[in-house]
Amino acid sequence: MHIFCDSSQVAYGAVAYFRWETTSGEVGVRFVMVKSRLSPLKKLSLPRLELMGALVGAKLWKHLSVVFKSLLKRVVMWTDSEICLHWIKSSAKEWKQFVSNRVVEIQDCVVPDRWFHCPGLENPADQRSFGSVTKK
Repeated sequence: MHIFCDSSQVAYGAVAYFRWETTSGEVGVRFVMVKSRLSPLKKLSLPRLELMGALVGAKLWKHLSVVFKSLLKRVVMWTDSEICLHWIKSSAKEWKQFVSNRVVEIQDCVVPDRWFHCPGLENPADQRSFGSVTKK
């Protein structure tokens, strides 16, 4: 399972995909689920919104790992925010309360070494995934 997280000033969230490889080496990928939230009315910095998107992704993994427990072996979590990634991979005690509380919750769902950086242009969970109109 691969879960990509992202945010914007309008919304934040995560999208999950199954990825598998056959014995012949062919790779398959299928969309599983997207979960999004509107950004709060109180303006937050983009890194904090990215952290909230990562929390949605972590909770999405927690839910899907129960639903598909016999099919899922591991998760790979992706974010395009290097600041958010640094927060998640560090001790929650280092940060102010807002960040610390969310990092603790994220780390309770997914161990920090399962988180990786995905360049923004390659992130399928960009803002178009959260309800915006997409052109072909």
